[in-house]
Amino acid sequence: MDKPLLSICIPTFNRAPFLKECLKSLADQFSSPLIKNRVDIFILDNQSADNTSEIVKPFIEAYDNIKYIVDSEPRKIIPGIIKAASLADGEYVWVFSDDDLQSSDSLTTLIDFINKNHSDLILGNIMGFSDKSDTKYNNLLKVSEDVVMNNKKEFFALLNTKFNTSIDYYTTLCSNWIIKKEIYDKNSYIFEKFNDKSDMFPFPSLFFYTDMEFSAGVIAKEIVLNRGDNETWGSKNKIKHFFYRHELWKNFYQKIIDNNTESLPNDFIKKVKVKNLARIKDLLKIIAIIILRKIKLYDQLKKIIKK
Repeated sequence: MDKPLLSICIPTFNRAPFLKECLKSLADQFSSPLIKNRVDIFILDNQSADNTSEIVKPFIEAYDNIKYIVDSEPRKIIPGIIKAASLADGEYVWVFSDDDLQSSDSLTTLIDFINKNHSDLILGNIMGFSDKSDTKYNNLLKVSEDVVMNNKKEFFALLNTKFNTSIDYYTTLCSNWIIKKEIYDKNSYIFEKFNDKSDMFPFPSLFFYTDMEFSAGVIAKEIVLNRGDNETWGSKNKIKHFFYRHELWKNFYQKIIDNNTESLPNDFIKKVKVKNLARIKDLLKIIAIIILRKIKLYDQLKKIIKK
């Protein structure tokens, strides 16, 4: 196969059932040679102890553009993402979470967008779903049509309109970021400065932690199906996890400000401060749920609300 347009890199660890669903959502699109011949997939297994290798086997036997690599050493989440991305040999790299899915025409939609716009950074729209309920959360990027931005100033102008709705889906999710591999190669030195406790967003950092100019695009169609209620990082204690996330987000947005001051809208910094304060309501919600569960009223209230 000639050099692919797109490399999809999937780091995985002990999540074989999810990985099977993820790979099927991709392989189902390979019936079109025009798609299959322009895409390759790298699965980086972080030395899983479950049946991941058995799950992967039929896919790599059926498709020569799917490659399975067992990592030479165990890695934490972020080093695993960085390592997976380094395997890419396509013009664009898409690191995709092993528990998320792709829409039935995600690859066609993305390839068409790339051919038309050639953006340095592409964000795909997201539909959220949960295994614990039938609820679906549509259009998480809150856009009605594709958006094309010629420079980072235009990109931050778009982000500035999303503080009250969806900004974190633009800046912190892994599975909807597609970037040019040359930018990954050029700026990957940033990862050497990463701190395990405060740097959880490797792809955004390639753009936000430098003064590099870039073009960007947003695909309005939902090409990513994001599985919620499935975090495997941070503390299992909900209050401790809140404070961990709060500091994580706070530090991340501060680094965005520090590295992009000249490109930010005038009120961007003020909105970041308001957003940091607004997270307190999430803490109050967590505390309220804990109290209601202790006095055994939470499930009853949920039933009443559903009625």
